[in-house]
Amino acid sequence: MKIFNNTLISLFLLVSFSCTNSSNKTLVNQGPVSKSEMEKGAQIYRAKCMTCHRKNGEGLKSVYPPLANSDFLEKKMEDAVRMVKYGSSEAIKVNGIRYQSYMPASGLKDKDLSLVFNYILNSWGNSYGRIEPETIRSIKEKK
Repeated sequence: MKIFNNTLISLFLLVSFSCTNSSNKTLVNQGPVSKSEMEKGAQIYRAKCMTCHRKNGEGLKSVYPPLANSDFLEKKMEDAVRMVKYGSSEAIKVNGIRYQSYMPASGLKDKDLSLVFNYILNSWGNSYGRIEPETIRSIKEKK
């Protein structure tokens, strides 16, 4: 009976964890982002992202999604990285509003993507942790 119970518990845990989406907890660490990393990320943001997502990350309602207080960043980090890394014209919903604008591939290296994401994840009231270049490297384009 003990073997049966242990097997049943193991099977339950396996099914439970395999059926969940990849959560931000597996992609994002809670470690601090240094001042230097934030400055470098801010430079990249100003050069590559600010035109659409605005200086304070507010975006442009119904055209470009906000990055400040974004539930999409909080819950769908892998999709967010994939969109920035490879580009996307897929519709997304951010804070209850549907967005369907084209996001061009950033052309940034994984290290620079990590810097800009860490800046975004820790600016404008966001406190979503940090993402490492290795994690960004592991995110592949959907086919």
